Formats: sequence, C-alpha cells, structure tokens
Amino acid sequence: MRLLQRAQNLALFFCLMFSLLLGGVVAAAEGTAQPEYRFGVTPWQHGQSDDDIRAHYKPLLEWLGKKVGAKFIIVGASGYGETIDLLANESIDLAAISPVPFVLAQQRNPRVTMLATELSWDFGNRKKSPSYDGFIIARADRNDITGLESLRNARFGFVRKQSTSGYVYPVAYFIRNGLNYQTFFSRIYFLGSQPRVTDAVASGSIDAGTTWDYNLKQAIDKHGAVFKIVAKTGTIPNLGIAANSAVPLEMQKKIRNALLEAKKELFRGLPAVGYVVKEESYYDPVREVVQLVSGASGMKGEGR
Repeated sequence: MRLLQRAQNLALFFCLMFSLLLGGVVAAAEGTAQPEYRFGVTPWQHGQSDDDIRAHYKPLLEWLGKKVGAKFIIVGASGYGETIDLLANESIDLAAISPVPFVLAQQRNPRVTMLATELSWDFGNRKKSPSYDGFIIARADRNDITGLESLRNARFGFVRKQSTSGYVYPVAYFIRNGLNYQTFFSRIYFLGSQPRVTDAVASGSIDAGTTWDYNLKQAIDKHGAVFKIVAKTGTIPNLGIAANSAVPLEMQKKIRNALLEAKKELFRGLPAVGYVVKEESYYDPVREVVQLVSGASGMKGEGR
C-alpha cells in the first residue's frame, strides 16, 4: 500500500510539474506573439490589380516583419481616397501613400505621421532623390506648342482630381500663373491614370497632359522619344510610408529604422530604391499647394 501510495504521489507530482511547465510555455508563447498591422496599398499605375500590388510589396513587408518582429497584412484600396479614409479613421495602421493624400489624411487625423520617404532615381538616373518632378508634356513634333501660353484652347489631359502630379500640382501651377484651367483649355479630360495620359499624348488624341518623371520614362520606353516637356509643375516629395497612433511609438521607430536598411532587391516592381527620413517641414510646400488648390476644387484624394 505504501509503495502504491508513493507511486501515486509521484505521478501526481509529475503531472503537476508538467502542467505548470506547459502553462509557462503557453504563457510565454502568448506573451511573445507578434503584433499584426494592416498595411494599405493602392494601384498606382493603370492595369495593376490588387494581386500585382501585393506581389510588389510582399518581399519588402515580409523582410520588414522579420526585422521588427511583427506581421504586416496587406489591405488593398481602390484609390487614395479610400486609403485616406482608412488611415485617418485608423481602420488600417500604415499605408504607402503619396504626399497630397498624406497631408489630407493628417488634416483629418493629426496622429498620422510619415515614417519614411521613398528614394528614387532622378529623371536623368544620376542620383537618388526623395522627390520627383511633375511635368506638362506634349508631342515633340508639335512645333506650335512652345510654352504655357501656346496651350490656350488646347485639348488637355489630367489624371484625376487629387492625383498629386496629375492634377493638384498642375492646377497650382496654373493658378500661380494667373490661369483658370477650366476656361483656358478648349477640352479637359480626366483619363484616370498616368499611362493613359501619356498614351493619349503619344497618339495625338490630346494636345498636352500632365505626368511625373517615372511614368514619363516608362512612356518613352513604350512609345519612343516622341515627347517634350512643356513645363515643370513642381518638385514633389516621393510616396512614403505613413502610420497612425494604432502603431505604438516604439514600433514606429523600429519600422522607420528598419526601412533605412532595406536593400534594392526588396523594391523590384516599385519606383523606390530605398528610404530616407525627412522632417515634418519637408511636407510644408505640399500643404501650401493643397491649401491653394482646395479653394478651387473639391479634393477627396488620389495618388501620384
């Protein structure tokens, strides 16, 4: 009986120890569970699907997750208007976002902050830059188009309202030159994407239109050297990664620092070649443009 009792006590002891050990392992696992953050992305070129965008961002976000100990869930949006809503309302935690939509989201939610700004090659592929240039372009063989005034009564193509380089900066450029674009041009088209604008210029279906340097380089690859730059509408901060207060400040710092270490192979399919941290004041010129243009038209937010 004594041996049986001793064996029973010993078995109970080991069962208790196993339970405590298992509970400790579970508690440790729960304590070290990776936080999950919703990362908003939008198609920024015509013809790109949600799957295309996910494929472009997946390598970067998987690498970033390993660096900071988190998991990033890609959330697709139909446009920057939806991304602004989601980011400002904290329905997503972070977003790849252009400067004008960033400013608009921050106006609605001051807790939105830009963690890092993309670096890209400048138009001449000479150096990496945290900004890009917006242009008004025409066909190179249009000898009658020599400057802004020569576009009076022309057929003109924008991208869509709130496209940073495809509407907002060009309209600010017109305003600063004393022009009302709604009466200056004979016909105005909102073509929905940057490539559609350059395609329309190349085909001659419009006389001139707006674009940005990355798309212009792609259009030259597609159509040949058929374009000329009529005017530069501004130097514009690159797209960046913004976060709201749903991401703890310590995690924001980790993400920012990690992005500065990202290598070029993580950016295949994206216009970025790296990231840099810019002061909040870097976006003040964008805020000025938004204020200038917002009085002339409704702004709901788009993208490049």
